[in-house]
Formats: sequence, structure tokens, C-alpha cells
Amino acid sequence: MTATLYLVRHAKSSWADITLDDHDRPLRNRGRRRAAGLAAWMEERSLGCDLVLCSTALRTRQTLEILLPVLGDAEVRYEEGLYHGDARHLISLLRRTPSTLERVMVVGHDPVLQMTAQYLAATATGDAMDRLDRKFPTSALAMLTFGSAEWTALRQHLGHLEFFCIPPD
Repeated sequence: MTATLYLVRHAKSSWADITLDDHDRPLRNRGRRRAAGLAAWMEERSLGCDLVLCSTALRTRQTLEILLPVLGDAEVRYEEGLYHGDARHLISLLRRTPSTLERVMVVGHDPVLQMTAQYLAATATGDAMDRLDRKFPTSALAMLTFGSAEWTALRQHLGHLEFFCIPPD
């Protein structure tokens, strides 16, 4: 088994209604298009998963709705802590993942996703780390692998950043 982690930042959200709480902001049309582009890119590469951990924010849930049809038979868990938490909290959640689940996706927010990827990755393919270090934009996807390590063993610089995808508009 190769533990694989997909980190997905939510798609572009709308600020049109300033009366909405940040947690309740929906996706913009542009965000929906980019999320659909990411879904198509993932489907072309058969990047399904076993478990999705998703923030409870509306924009993350709407992003996941767009991605879900290409993920296979994934279990979905909505985690309040992904909205308020930090990288340490996310890694703690991942460490509690059963070893029987090989591919886990997190749909969340920046800067937590960027910081988590930087913490976990020791190596990277091509210029993936340089691009990740610059910015983790909306609708971006980072894929890290951990060889034969189980989720409980996650620690700093254990992983390999396989790719960092930013879908076009």
C-alpha cells in the first residue's frame, strides 16, 4: 500500500454579498468552472480516493460537490476543524486515518494546505515544490505520496510531492 494524500484548496468564492459570514460564502461562476476543470483533469488520470475530509465552509462543500462524481466511492467526512484549524490539526486528523484507506483527499483552505504540504514533503517531482512555495491558489491540487508508511507515521519530510496542479480558467 502507498499512502496518497490529495490537498485541494476550495474554488474561488464570491464576496458579492458582504452580509454573509465568511463560512457561508458561495462559489463564484469562475470558481465553478475551475473546479470543473480540476475534476476533468483528475478524471483523465483516474485520481479517485477512499476518504474525503472536507471543511464545513460552504465554498469547500460546493467545491467537493463538483469533484465528487470523479472520486469513485469515497467516504466523505465534514470536519469543522478544517475551517478553524491549522496544519498541526490537519496532520493530527490524517494520523487517525485507518491504514486500510490508501488515498485521502482534504478539501480545505489556505494557508493550512500549503503549510501542510511544505511540512510533509521532503522531495518533489520537477518544479512542483517551487510552484507550491510561491502560492497555493484556489482550485489547486497537491498530491503527496508516503511510500509504505501508514497514516499514523506521518511526520515532517516523510513525503514526496508528486505534482502540484493549478487548473486553467
